[in-house]
Amino acid sequence: MFESKGKETRPSLVYCGDDQSAKNVAAKLIHDAGFDPVDAGGLRIARCTEPFALLVGELAYGGQGGPELAYRFERFRK
Repeated sequence: MFESKGKETRPSLVYCGDDQSAKNVAAKLIHDAGFDPVDAGGLRIARCTEPFALLVGELAYGGQGGPELAYRFERFRK
């Protein structure tokens, strides 16, 4: 598993969709694969995730980071 300074951390993976039961299954599969599922909303947001996936792929395979590169969204508390 992924570790950072004594606490478990997971890279994020966004998902979206209009069918809540399908999203629940997707979230469980994402979690079981070792990622932190991030619900991006309805299916209309899928178009926004495509350029982000291209960016991550370019950084991982076109840059110097290598394929071990991952991203993680953090929530800041007020």
